[in-house]
Amino acid sequence: MSGSRTLISRRIPGALVVGLLVAMLAALVSCSGRQASGDEKEASAVAQSSPKLQPVPAVPPAPVRERVPSQGDCAPRYANGGKGTCINNQPCRGFGVRAESGSPVCTCFGHDGGCQEGQRCDPMRLACIPEDEPPFGRSKAQ
Repeated sequence: MSGSRTLISRRIPGALVVGLLVAMLAALVSCSGRQASGDEKEASAVAQSSPKLQPVPAVPPAPVRERVPSQGDCAPRYANGGKGTCINNQPCRGFGVRAESGSPVCTCFGHDGGCQEGQRCDPMRLACIPEDEPPFGRSKAQ
């Protein structure tokens, strides 16, 4: 009996391997894609026309302004737990910089006056974004 059992146990793995090979071959043939018909144009790796270039409008560089620290305890608290700054004893949804006149002003990356109510200044996007949006591009908790 042990002789026939050994023979069967050797045939099953061999049959299994052959079956898997046939299944893989069938999958490979079915995934090979469609044949190109004679009606279609053949693709070329080289462009047939030159690119159409348009001049880029000149944008003046933004002035680099010296940062000023938050002073006082009027800084707004954001819904995500963050905190704005206090500039000229006023809540600032951004940070303080020194204006050309030398006085501190609230700004958020060129948006003087800082962000509106319900927004916060995001250092990753360099812009005002909704206050409850998670930092660093993370998704909101479910």
